Amino acid sequence: MMKALLFYGAYDVRLEERPIPKLVDQTDVIVKTTSAALCGSELHRYRGHSKANMKPGYVCGHEGIGVIHEKGSEVKNFAVGDRVIVPFLTSCNECFNCKRGVHGRCKKGRNFGGLTLDGSQAQYFLAPMADAILYRLPKELEGGELAILMTDIFPTGFNGAKQAFIDTPQDQWKDMSIAVIGCGPVALCAIISALEYGPARIFAVDSVVSRLKAAEELGCIAINFKEVDAVAKIREATDNNGVHAVIEGVGMSPALKTAYDIVCPGGKISSFGVHNGELPFTAADCYNKDVHIKFGRCPLRVVFHDALTTLIRNRELIERMKFIDLVVPELDESFADALKRFECGELNKVVFKPNGPSA
Repeated sequence: MMKALLFYGAYDVRLEERPIPKLVDQTDVIVKTTSAALCGSELHRYRGHSKANMKPGYVCGHEGIGVIHEKGSEVKNFAVGDRVIVPFLTSCNECFNCKRGVHGRCKKGRNFGGLTLDGSQAQYFLAPMADAILYRLPKELEGGELAILMTDIFPTGFNGAKQAFIDTPQDQWKDMSIAVIGCGPVALCAIISALEYGPARIFAVDSVVSRLKAAEELGCIAINFKEVDAVAKIREATDNNGVHAVIEGVGMSPALKTAYDIVCPGGKISSFGVHNGELPFTAADCYNKDVHIKFGRCPLRVVFHDALTTLIRNRELIERMKFIDLVVPELDESFADALKRFECGELNKVVFKPNGPSA
């Protein structure tokens, strides 16, 4: 048996004992979890806002790293004992979508921590299609918790930034003004990635003071939308033109409306927020402004290498910013307080150590 965190409904996550998972297919591995993190996108279902994955009884978590405990006979690229990074979503790397680089919509893909695949907030978890989804833990990230960022939030933030600059000639990057709406952990990863493109300025919009301070420390112009009219302030600062690109990471319609209101004609909106509402603007609005919008999951396999290189290059900065502000040394009832503090925005990133701090 093992300990695991199970979802039962809005504001109802429980610590229970469950059987250690078994191999389902010979391409699977069983991972002994060394670290598992809370992600902001989990809050959509935790708060009861999500329309999907609300059926109770599955193990939470889609951010996990660990040691291969058992492997199927068809797993060729990994061995028992290997330390691995397990991305948030499975992908086969062979289907029509994967071959086009749209791994986030793999025809065989499943999200960890949902109805079809138990997650990583447990002492052990099953990882299907291991050769296609796992990554070895790089030496540069051994001995700390930064590797957990590569399971989801850093590649997602990196891709959000990449989409904001794509198709714009490199010699124009230095003249660009961009805005980031929402300054949570993923958005901060996006800011760090965006800084490598060298834009003239980055506006950071949020209402949580600690997050705005973190964005300010990265060189952004911080705007608290509860204190000032963010749209008016940004439009004034850009001679009423708007910004060239907006990175939206909140996942709520008001944030997307703000993105539309501040982007310039012909500009880009790069949205990685997990949306559950309607678009707050019409097709006519998009036509009249020539706006380009990119939604969807991060194609992790496409961006993983470049995102990892960016993270390692900025390792000292990320460590100094203390992205991970709570490490829970074991999986016990203290999870409830950590989850509560995370939900109210007191904590940016929580990491559980299901098999103890030395695992």
